[in-house]
Formats: sequence, C-alpha cells, structure tokens
Amino acid sequence: MIARGHVTAADTLDELASSTGMDPSKLKASIDTYNAVVSGAQTDPLGFTANNTADAQMTEGPWYACKKVPTVHHTMGGLEINVNSEVLNTNDQPIKGLYACGEVTGGIHGSNRLGGNAICDCMTFGRNAGTHAAQNAGVSVS
Repeated sequence: MIARGHVTAADTLDELASSTGMDPSKLKASIDTYNAVVSGAQTDPLGFTANNTADAQMTEGPWYACKKVPTVHHTMGGLEINVNSEVLNTNDQPIKGLYACGEVTGGIHGSNRLGGNAICDCMTFGRNAGTHAAQNAGVSVS
C-alpha cells in the first residue's frame, strides 16, 4: 500500500504531518490523548476503551497514515429469500421474477458479521438464483 501511494510512512510525527498535510500539533495531541487513555491516565472523550491486549501506547515510529472515507463495508439484514433465492414479500410469499443473493439478503450472519461467510453465501445463492430465474424464464439449465 505504501508503494501504491495509499499509505504514507514516516520516521517522525513531524515528517508524517508534513507529508500528509496534517497540523503537527493536532497529530501529536491525538497521539498524546490516545496514550493517556491506553495508560489509564484519562478517559477518552469519544468513548474509546482500551480493553484489548493490542491497545498499547504509541511512542516511536515508524508512523503510518492513510486517507479514510465512509464506505459501506457490509450490510446486515436485507431482503428475505426462500430456498429458491426468491425474494419474499411481507407475507412471506415469493415476489414473481425477483431473485436475490449475497449481501443484499439477510439471514446467514444473524446480528454479527462473520468474515468470509458471505463468499460461500454469494456463490451458493447466486448460482441458485440464476438457475431458478433461468428455469422460470423457460431456459434449460444443466
């Protein structure tokens, strides 16, 4: 990611701030606040709790930064489908000609995303949806 220009690396916080356009005093203040929270000297104003063994003070480089923007990573819930991948209406009846698979559907994850499970779900129900859609359109599927 560094070679592709998506991540910036620097030996010091001043260098990192300079190469990314950040205010060095604000960057250092953020690191200081994080370190105080991790050490237990302060409560995080945004509610972060250091409760993981990986939560350690950051005291020396190298330092890394990358731009982050809000994105939809994974959907929870979604359209309800039956075993033929047909989308169900609010009365649990198939909607004629409407099929769905993958992350637009709900059910496989429950209330928490299980990494990697969607791959099998997408492949299985994608093939299932395609097969049933083709059959209902009068196309022979082998």
